[in-house]
Amino acid sequence: MHGKNKTICIAGKNKCAISCLSYVIKKFIGYKILALPNKSDTGVDNWQQSFKKYSKKNKIQITSLKKLYKIKNLIFFSLEYEELLNINKFKSKELFNIHFSLLPKYRGCHTTYYQIKNGEKRIGVTLHKIDSGIDTGDIVDKKSFKVFLNSTAYENYLKLLDNSIFLFKKNINKILKKKYITKKQNLKKGSYFSRKSVNYKKICNFKKIDNNLVTHNKIRSLIFQPFQLPMYNGNKIKKTFFKNKKIKLLYTK
Repeated sequence: MHGKNKTICIAGKNKCAISCLSYVIKKFIGYKILALPNKSDTGVDNWQQSFKKYSKKNKIQITSLKKLYKIKNLIFFSLEYEELLNINKFKSKELFNIHFSLLPKYRGCHTTYYQIKNGEKRIGVTLHKIDSGIDTGDIVDKKSFKVFLNSTAYENYLKLLDNSIFLFKKNINKILKKKYITKKQNLKKGSYFSRKSVNYKKICNFKKIDNNLVTHNKIRSLIFQPFQLPMYNGNKIKKTFFKNKKIKLLYTK
């Protein structure tokens, strides 16, 4: 597909940004393609691939917000991009984000943790326009999936990544052709959590384990191997199972 004088920018990190950039490179020949990695991206692979490293390897130009502000025919996608955007500085209005919740619920940060902790039976991702608020823009599309009773925050995060890639591929053609339809969010039915609302170091050490679903959800919401595991009696918990109103813990060796 050819895009005369149009620029696609993928901003963000990890599998989500890399997979979507790869798709754009293969499918949208003729468009100018740019990459905007997070400032925290050192260009070295960690528990996930470096988006900066991938972009450079595939000879995709690394850009900056200042340069993007000036591009009129810009289509911008934020895929786990960490910096808040000032939309008034952009000449383009085609600014999109994929958020890891079913908006308007769980706007902001720590979406996987809160959704599992609160016992949500379905979670998902939302493609929306970027506005002056935090995850408050008009919704383009959503993709949901079932949360299994014993699945961990990390397991569901990996599913969120896959579903965000699916959502991107499903909608990018409509967005480039400006044939997408948006729906306003009802923020009164939503929720918001700031980055400072969770301190994982303070809540990961359990002194008591009660045999109930609330405790089970608390434990599995903290199981995210790349960053932390909850602890009980000095042992790290890698999995929790809830059956017959009882909790069974599986520890790391």
